[in-house]
Formats: sequence, C-alpha cells, structure tokens
Amino acid sequence: MNTRKTLIGGAVLALLLCTAAWLGLGHEPMASPVAVPFQFRFPQGRSWTYRLDYTADSRVQLSGQGKQASLAGEVHLTGDLVLRGHGARGAVQRVGLRLESLSQHSLKVLGQELLPDASSVDAVFLGREALLEMDSDGVVRAVSFREDDPSLFKNTVQSLVGELQVVLREGATWTVEEPTSRGRARTEYSRRDEDAEGVRLLKRRVEYVELRGLGQGGTVRLDSSFEADVAREGVLERVDGEETVERLGTDGTVSAASHVRVSLVRGATGHFEADKAPVAVAVLQRLTPGTMVVDPKVRARMLTQQVDGMTAERLFTLLEQFANVGTLPDHNHFLLQATGLLEQQPELCARLVELFRRPTLQVKGRALLLDLLAGTGTPEAQAALVQALSSREATGDARYGMLLGRLSLVSNPTSDTVRFAEKTYASTEGEPRVASTYALGSTAGALYRQEKSPEAWAAVRRLAEDLRASKAPEEQAHLLMALGNAGVVEQADVIAGYASATSPEVRRASAKALRKIATPEATMTLLSLAADTQQPVQATAMESLGRRPLDTGLLMDLRDLALNGGVKVENYHVFVSLVAPYLESEPDVVRELLSHLLTQDVRDRQVLTRIRGLLGT
Repeated sequence: MNTRKTLIGGAVLALLLCTAAWLGLGHEPMASPVAVPFQFRFPQGRSWTYRLDYTADSRVQLSGQGKQASLAGEVHLTGDLVLRGHGARGAVQRVGLRLESLSQHSLKVLGQELLPDASSVDAVFLGREALLEMDSDGVVRAVSFREDDPSLFKNTVQSLVGELQVVLREGATWTVEEPTSRGRARTEYSRRDEDAEGVRLLKRRVEYVELRGLGQGGTVRLDSSFEADVAREGVLERVDGEETVERLGTDGTVSAASHVRVSLVRGATGHFEADKAPVAVAVLQRLTPGTMVVDPKVRARMLTQQVDGMTAERLFTLLEQFANVGTLPDHNHFLLQATGLLEQQPELCARLVELFRRPTLQVKGRALLLDLLAGTGTPEAQAALVQALSSREATGDARYGMLLGRLSLVSNPTSDTVRFAEKTYASTEGEPRVASTYALGSTAGALYRQEKSPEAWAAVRRLAEDLRASKAPEEQAHLLMALGNAGVVEQADVIAGYASATSPEVRRASAKALRKIATPEATMTLLSLAADTQQPVQATAMESLGRRPLDTGLLMDLRDLALNGGVKVENYHVFVSLVAPYLESEPDVVRELLSHLLTQDVRDRQVLTRIRGLLGT
C-alpha cells in the first residue's frame, strides 16, 4: 500500500521543486564518419554559457471527506546556465554548474511564491555552484553541494540534472535508464543526423521504472520527446523538448500530472581562473542524481496539509474501531493522513507496535498497521515495522508470510531493514521463507540501486548464489522472482541463464524477473521466451517485453512469430497490447501482424473487436 510514500513523499519532492531540467552533457560512444567516438570534454579553466528556458508544473489530486484538494507546484526559470571545467580525477570529469542572470524566476509550492523578487533569487543562486562528477559517456555519478547551500538551489540543480542528460552510444538506437526528479525512466535514444560537425539525437522516455510524486495504481500515460545536438568537439549545443506524465484513476480521469518544457541553447565560451579547487569540494554533500532535498519548513507545511487535522487521539480511536475490518471509511484519505501524522510525530510508530501486539487484534488489523508503517517509510517507521514483525504475535501467526510481505512495500529501506530481511530469509522455511525471499530481493535491490551499498550487494549476490545451488524448480522460481524484485542489472546474466530451463515454471519466472532490466541481452532473452511453447511462459515474456521500447527489428521478429503460428491464441490479448503502441510509428509491420491475427480462429470477440478497432475496419 505504499500510498503515502509514493503519493506524498514523492509529491513533496517533485512538487517541492521543479520537476525538471538539465543534465545533458558528457558523451561517449559512437563512430563518426572519421571513426572518432564522441566524448564530452571539459578542460580545466574553460566555461560554457547556455541560455536556459525551463517551465514545469505538477499536480496531485487528493480526495477526502467529500472535497477535492491538491498538492501543486510550478516553476519557470529563464536565464543563463553556466558550466565550468574543474579538471578530471582519473576517468571522472568534474564540472561546475551555476545559474546566473535569471530574468524570469517563479517557483510556487502550495500556492506560495518562493522566488518573489531579485533579492530572494540572489539568496538562493548568487555565487553558488554544484559540482557534477561525469563519465565521458554523459553518465553523472554524483552531484555535490556545500552543506549550507539552500535546499531550493540543490533541488533546482538536481531537477535540471535530470532533464538535460544526453547519453551517446553506438548504433542507430539505444536504451538507458536515467534518473529524474520524478523517478527512474527508461529512455530511448535514436540518431537522426550526423556529419563532420556533430550529431542530432532524438531522446524519448518510454517508461518510468520507478515513479515518484504521482500517486500509485491505475494507468500511467507518458508523452516524451526531446531533441539534442552534440558538437564533435565534445560540447552540447542544444536541448529542446517536453514531457507530460499523467496517472489515470480507475475512472479514467487524471489523478496526477507533471509537465516539463525545456530549452537550452549554447552561447559564449570563456575562461576562468581554475587554480583553486571548486568550492563544493570544501564542505561536501554528495548526492546521487535525482535525489531531492526537502527544506524542513516546506516539508512541515506539506505534512500539515497532508495530515489534514488528524490527531493521535483520533488515529488510535479509528484504529481501535476499524482495524480488524482491514479498511476504514474513506480509506485512501485515512492512509494519507495517518502516514503523514506518523512522519510528523515519529514517536507514534512505537505505539503502533503496542497496538499490533494486542491479543484482540486480528491478522487484518495487524496487516493494516504494517501497511501504515511501510507506507510512512521513515527510519523510525521501519524500525517499528521490524519490531512488529519480530514479535511473537507475528512469528506465531500461521499467516506470518503474508505479514512479512509488507517489507516489500518499503521504497527506501535502511540497512537495518535489509539486515532483518536477510536474517529472516536465513532462519525461516515454508511460506515465510518464500515471503522473505521476495522481501530480501526488494529491500536489498532498492538499497543497492539507491546507495550502491556493499551490504545490499552482498545480499543480492546471496540470492544469486542460492539460485545456482538450488536443484528444485519451485525454489529456483522463487529465487528468480526475488532477483527480479531486486532489479539489479548485474544479475541479468544469471536470470537469463534459466530461460532454457526444463521446467516451464522456471522459464516463466526468468521471463518475469527480467521485467526491470532493459539491457539488449535481456531483451533478446525475452524475445526467445516469447516463442516458448508453453502459454504462461509466452504471456509473461510478452508482458515483460511491454515494459521496454521495441525497435523495428524486434517488431519484425514478433511479426514473424505471429505469421509462423508461434503466438498462442490465448495470448492474443497480451500480444496485441505489446504491439499496439507502435501502430503509428511502424504501421506496415504492426498492421500486417494484426491483419494476420484476424485470419486465425479467434473465438474471443473482445480480441477481434480490439484488433478491428486498431485497424479501423
């Protein structure tokens, strides 16, 4: 139920500041007509000034108590974005980023203007510089600030370091996973034009693997398109584009939306005195790209709005009355209020543990309390979650596995939470062992992706080692699914190794476990599984393929699979869902494929109606 963590925790960050715009410089691979690969270069003492025009707005609808409310944020910045080369350390280039001469400056959060005049702009931006650590292929490893830099400056830079990233690889198209202030997105690049002067790219985000700030559940609609020009000398010339992300509720209406529009155009090149280390090195706060910082005062105001009058007394009165039912009146609004209150007053988390241990509380009530703690997600809430799951009331329950599964809902696990998951994995059997397998994969994978924690990596590797040692298909399937929950690219080869297993159950688990991993090798493995003779395996492979962009070659392979009778009739629904998004971009291939399906003995009228609707027949 991670409702608050995803809906508000993310909304606070996405709305708190910008939702958008910059990063795109470093680059690498690609063969030019002169066989010289592109790489971004930032010589020490050189500077580059760009004209930036950036707008973004986000809105999340909050329903409750018969009224409609929303969290909203808007930003519009026009001015200069300046990059300064501070030299390299090994293979990592250090690049300063400044925002100067802002002729337009508006940033509203919850209706309050945070940049009302020139003096407020100077207080946030004047003389401040972030330090980017960049690989030559454009990947930003970290963004560093002075500890005392305003959170507004930090979040502006972090947002910009999401939108303007450009990654250059060899080939006509390539896909990478990139951080933004809204989460992590799979981004597809394609080379449009190239000559001796440079290259023009089309950049399009095709899916958010992790989406923050726009609620949970329902359908996510994404429209994204950016153009980027890169000079052969290793300098970004231009970025221009926009993106809209919408989450639709069960009734089809938009429950949350974010829109970003950015233009960055290169101007003057200059020099500066670079005999001193960049200021950010002195007192350093080093953040991973996309990580936002919450100003305590702003966060407090947002929590007040989220809590919406809920008090500790009312919270526990409601839980006493409704916990054993498992749901409360206006349940989603209650979850929003309760998780906000638990963050606002962390001491209440321990009181939830006391309530959890009451003999009168039934399993539905205990599950609800665990949902509240997992959804709150603060270190105090996670500590209480672990304490509750360690209690004899939890471990002695026949449905302990179901309770234990709540660990998988924690989106930002602490090291202690991962340690508990690993300890439980090592000490349980039966259903709890299965649940702890999935929980360990989810928590360790999340911690590793967010912090590159060696401890989390060791936990993920343990799952992989146990998979290699296992001979039982059922256990192999569970371990594969746990590695899929982890979503760690480094384990893709291990997972793909089971795509040819004798057991259909294991092959299906391999297909599902690759859903978060978008490497070319993983995609080709899924393509082979899409031709599996077992219907469930094929369906799962197609569902996982649907979570990544498909190029013309892959669509032609899927077309040939259909024309050769390789698609099970029972899988036509999922197959049509897989190819339908490409009807406009690849009409010949997709129309041929869909037309062929109509010639088959399809008794499902819904499938037939859907295909005819797509073909306009």
